[in-house]
Amino acid sequence: MAKADGTFLARGEKYYIGNGNEAALVSVFGKVADSDDYVFFVVDPSHEGYECVKNVCNSQNYVSHFALHDYPITEADVLSRGREAWDTSLNTVNVGKFNLGWASIGICTHTFYEAIDHASSRRLFNHSVTDFPHIRQFFTDAYCRLVAMKLFALRGSDYLRTASPDDRRYLLYDPLVKMKVTSQGEEVVNLLWDIIAAKGFEKDMYFEMAARDIRALPKLEGTVHVNMALVIKFMKNYFFKASTFPEIPEVKEPRHDAFLFDQGATKGLGKIRFHDYRPVYDRVDLPNVRVFKRQIRTFKHLLAAARPGKEQIKDIDFLLILGELFTLVVYGQLILENAPVHSVEDDVTDQIFNVLVRDFSKFALQLYSKSSSTAMQRLFCRRMIRKPMVDDARFERVWQEHVYPLRGTYRMNS
Repeated sequence: MAKADGTFLARGEKYYIGNGNEAALVSVFGKVADSDDYVFFVVDPSHEGYECVKNVCNSQNYVSHFALHDYPITEADVLSRGREAWDTSLNTVNVGKFNLGWASIGICTHTFYEAIDHASSRRLFNHSVTDFPHIRQFFTDAYCRLVAMKLFALRGSDYLRTASPDDRRYLLYDPLVKMKVTSQGEEVVNLLWDIIAAKGFEKDMYFEMAARDIRALPKLEGTVHVNMALVIKFMKNYFFKASTFPEIPEVKEPRHDAFLFDQGATKGLGKIRFHDYRPVYDRVDLPNVRVFKRQIRTFKHLLAAARPGKEQIKDIDFLLILGELFTLVVYGQLILENAPVHSVEDDVTDQIFNVLVRDFSKFALQLYSKSSSTAMQRLFCRRMIRKPMVDDARFERVWQEHVYPLRGTYRMNS
């Protein structure tokens, strides 16, 4: 509510905000009473006009529900107003999205060490658990998914930190860190849980917490579905309107990333262009990358020759599956951009794409199985379903040189 002296009194409640009990300042998005004027402002939780109602989560993590009771707001407390306030509040979510991906990576890393320590020291039928072929497959798939998560998120950070009004490619990669990396985190934990089984429920295991918390990350800062709806907006420009950009280097030095605090308008997504993904894939000659490239070409042909009809566009489930195929292309691209930067061996890269080829085939089958898919779309879907190139020697090298040596190398403090 605006006062005659130009200040305001804030009234209302905000639900679901981290650390609202202890944070030095809490950001609030609101609206000036009896107007269409948005306002983005900060409040102090220690002020008498601030009431921390409760922690909405049944855990040590404090996620607040708070209320403001005639809390006085001056111009010094106002961050922005009008359209800028709207844009600023949405742009803060871009930072939160990125952090969720790294939370998932951290959880998966801890669970991986715990799982391989347990499995390698346990014996069944006079064999170590890690001697069983299916256990090795689970661990190797989990390891490859985890390495891919890290490579993609690190490369996404480069685009986030070098972004500008003329280069907003991060608005594709950032939602994928939130959406794809966190959902891959669930896949990793599921694989590891199938290995350690009942041990994952025990109270003295980190895994017990991880199995619960890993589920939350794909559902925060907008669900996977919300972020997929955003990502699909970029599909046409990504595949059919490539542009030219300077090569983005690895960015790891500490510095002021000013653009993140002044990202500008949230509109104009249809004008964002991306660099051509094909040269990135073409400079890597590995068996499963070649298979994946054939899947990409077929998918692009589907988009050109059998694009979704009006009714299919209204079918969110149809678009979500289409979006999963699209995101795999972007995911693989940034993985390949970053693998040489971090000296990832070809064996590991090829095994990662063994996983991605299987994922691509899975979503192609789902699209094929949709009741609304047309005969032409089903034809392309059948062509996208491919078996990855199997190389037992490569698999064994990845297991012996990269996965199994992680046993006994890390243990959390109790």
